[in-house]
Amino acid sequence: MLPPEVTGLRIRDAFEFDKQSNVQRYQEYTFFIGTHGPFTEKFYVGEQDTPAVERRINMRVAQLRELGAIPQK
Repeated sequence: MLPPEVTGLRIRDAFEFDKQSNVQRYQEYTFFIGTHGPFTEKFYVGEQDTPAVERRINMRVAQLRELGAIPQK
């Protein structure tokens, strides 16, 4: 579960090409943390499980807390 500071979550399916012109599919998560953002995280196929998504977004929240940009819990 994401912390309550995470708002405006938008998820879209997208793709890009690698150097060999192969299609690389990913999901792009765009969100705000408190009044900061938007932040964007890309999750490629194989990275799109719930724990991986939560872990990366929660790392952003923790980083902003450490910097004093958002209040500590």
